Amino acid sequence: MINTFNKNKPISLIGKEYALKGVNPLEPKVFRDLVKRRAMDILNITPNNEEWEVDESVRKEVEKNIYEKIHKENNLLPVDFLYKGVEKARAVCRISTPDGLGTGFLIDKGMIMTNNHVIQSKEIAEQSFAEFYYEADKQVVKVKLKPEDIFITSVVDDLDFTIVSCENLGIEDIKPVHLLRSSVTITRGEFVNIIQHPNGRKKEVALQDNKVTYVYDKVIRYNTDTEPGSSGSAVFNNKWELVALHHAGWFTDDNNQEAENEGIRISAIVNRLIKLANEGNQNASRILTTVEGTSPYLGLFDVHGLIQNEKDLLEVEIPSFKGDKRFADIGFWNIEHFNNSVNQQRVTNVAKIVANLSMDVLGLVEVENSALDRLVVELKKSSINMNYVYLNAEGTQDLAVLYDVETTNVELRNDINEKYKSILSSKTNLGNDVFPKKREPLFVKCIVKEEDKDIEFLMIVVHLKAFGDPESMTRRKLAANIISVIIDDLRKDESFKNIPIVLGGDFNQTLDGDILGSLIDSPYLFTLTTDDAKAGYVSYIGNRFSLIDHIIVSNDVKLGSISDDDAAIVRLDKSIRRYVNNISDHVPLVVRLIYKNAGNIPEYFRNKHNSLCTIVKDEDSIEKTLLKLHINKSKLENQINYYNEEQDKLLINEYYTDIHFNIGDKKILFKDISKLVTNTHTKWLSYDKSKRELFSLVDLRENGLIKSIYSGKLTDPEELIREDYELEKVKKQACKGLLVDARYLTQVDKEEIIEIIESTCNCNVEHVVPQSWFNHKSPMKGDLHHLFTCEKACNQFRDDDEYYDFPDYNPESNIERTISNCGKGEFEKFEPESGKGEVARAVLYFLLRYPGKIKENRRNRINIDLLLTWHKEFPVSLYEKHRNKAIYELQGNRNPLIDFPQCANGIDFSLSLV
Repeated sequence: MINTFNKNKPISLIGKEYALKGVNPLEPKVFRDLVKRRAMDILNITPNNEEWEVDESVRKEVEKNIYEKIHKENNLLPVDFLYKGVEKARAVCRISTPDGLGTGFLIDKGMIMTNNHVIQSKEIAEQSFAEFYYEADKQVVKVKLKPEDIFITSVVDDLDFTIVSCENLGIEDIKPVHLLRSSVTITRGEFVNIIQHPNGRKKEVALQDNKVTYVYDKVIRYNTDTEPGSSGSAVFNNKWELVALHHAGWFTDDNNQEAENEGIRISAIVNRLIKLANEGNQNASRILTTVEGTSPYLGLFDVHGLIQNEKDLLEVEIPSFKGDKRFADIGFWNIEHFNNSVNQQRVTNVAKIVANLSMDVLGLVEVENSALDRLVVELKKSSINMNYVYLNAEGTQDLAVLYDVETTNVELRNDINEKYKSILSSKTNLGNDVFPKKREPLFVKCIVKEEDKDIEFLMIVVHLKAFGDPESMTRRKLAANIISVIIDDLRKDESFKNIPIVLGGDFNQTLDGDILGSLIDSPYLFTLTTDDAKAGYVSYIGNRFSLIDHIIVSNDVKLGSISDDDAAIVRLDKSIRRYVNNISDHVPLVVRLIYKNAGNIPEYFRNKHNSLCTIVKDEDSIEKTLLKLHINKSKLENQINYYNEEQDKLLINEYYTDIHFNIGDKKILFKDISKLVTNTHTKWLSYDKSKRELFSLVDLRENGLIKSIYSGKLTDPEELIREDYELEKVKKQACKGLLVDARYLTQVDKEEIIEIIESTCNCNVEHVVPQSWFNHKSPMKGDLHHLFTCEKACNQFRDDDEYYDFPDYNPESNIERTISNCGKGEFEKFEPESGKGEVARAVLYFLLRYPGKIKENRRNRINIDLLLTWHKEFPVSLYEKHRNKAIYELQGNRNPLIDFPQCANGIDFSLSLV
């Protein structure tokens, strides 16, 4: 029955009929997880997750152990148990309404929670008041309720709670009992403690002998001493954490001796507030700012980025998120001097922060393993099972990745450090290590476990050289170049090309200037802290406030929007006293990766501007390009790394799966292959980018040198790279001059000036289909399949002449119209001395990839029969196979004339020239 007939009578729900409706038992998997998390705290165990997943007897045995430990030690509680209880009791108040008396408690300054059946409406609230300190030897403080400020309620048959504002005068010093987000604060067999005003009497507490009998999705049930008037009481566990809102009770025997009580789980109430906030309820949003802790299932960001429809709102977390959890919460934090001598109080403080961050994976900087061991032990006291992997550098500033064992598998990839040791051990011109004290990047492959599909990503943690002197800045710049080159190279590796990369840590460098340019400007990467830097946010809060910690991700990642941002800087110094002195001078950076409805995002590198100055933009520094060359040449020491035929066969078969080479119809085969090489050309490289790739990888021969396509002259690729960068400097200066005199120059004038500048260089790149034939347009200009290294003399000698086979030309003889062993040329015709097969297959590829793109007045310069003859007479070389595979990894498409030379006679190439 509900007593609501006398304002001096206690309000209560007594009777089984008042048990909350729509309550469901926990699913076995969810209940096992709850018991496991509670056991970590109560029994101090490290659970074996595989056993818990498959063996229900493990849960039963652990539950028995929890029960025995609790009941054996029920009279042996820490001395601070009573102190904390007294502090919590101050926040409990008696609620006086026109209908009677109940209990409530302060959940924030000027905000009270009680039952809906105590305060059903704003009208009731306006006529009600709360009495604090209604207890022995205390002066009662009455405060009015203010439903006009905040009022949220859920009816008695739903979650039976009311949150209402109140005056703050006279209760300013009371510490509120904040709502908690976590749903793993209590399990079956534990004791609860209830502070109440039974029958409207002065404040009393039911301690210890109050056992939890059932845990459901929205409620818990327990045996305890409650009476009418206890409605709206706070229910605590033995750590004085708020676990439930007392709701109703009933007798379970005919003699009315054995009672069972029911409390609404606080996590269920918080879920409702989140749902209301996502629906636009401003009061709910305000209340949520007071909620403490995080969900062990949803982490720091909670449901941000996950709510896409009404169904998702209903599945927020009851008690664990039941929707599609395909996300990973990732963070980076320089804890600063978290070494083996750290005191226990700091370990405890850091553990509390890590628990509240609730990351799946957290990259840590300036740590040591003994301190991390103690941190892992401390986290178990909060029912958090974490472990770590570790890079042991010299000194005390090591790197680590801390991860949630429940959600994530982590594999330390020292093999990556070994693979790139030749560049990771680089030194500056002054002889200093780029990565001081062997503090190389930490590479970790992470797998977030999902029911349908495991989610993988590669995490890279860095701590670059500090200080602002020129040498330290040089070391950071070279380190950024090395990391960028490694990432570029990993993206070509079958093991990593299809998984996202997340790079972060302490870069000791702001984003202004060019120190981190090779990472920030990489077409494969996106710097999440760019907008934070522009907004003036900081991550280093020591003696100089600055943003020197960053998160950079590969551009195949879908990011969850967190308060309209993609990354969050967690300013812990705003909420934790003496944070800098006691914790760290850095604050964490965190990000949520979303995999829900996220497929692979293609990368497009289209030149959207026609300005010549934009075209000559330097995309890779010379240092980065030389590092790429160094890696690629080192691979050539193993011949199979030059061209792995067995591996490429698999790629070839997969690439041409839908092509029927024996179809017997030349026109259909042309169209099918043309469509394939066009649709798979997903990465459009600028001409400058293509040149760097040509010199550092694509055109390398087995001996690590580059051979000019027409003359066969061997050249050191480093020489080509350095000369190309010198050319770019000259071109940039020319561009500046053109901008000054732009009104006096036509576009033709500008192009001619650039061509004159290029002609002064000792190296060049040959477009076997000359640029003038397609008006210098992209993506044709930067398509590596028809670009070859060619020294200036041969390039100029050929000009834009058509390929031709002179009957009287023999490369072995001395012909008047040959130059520098390039070939013979006359009457706008050119026959190369070498490379006939390579250029023929490149032109035929061009016809397949770009039908109709060659200008009409140049189409008569394409002799298809001659190209097919050269294709047949000069078979595909190992060099071409290497080129084709390398270009496939860079651009996404292949040259079918190299993969299947015999298909040439089955294709009608003339369709490209119609």
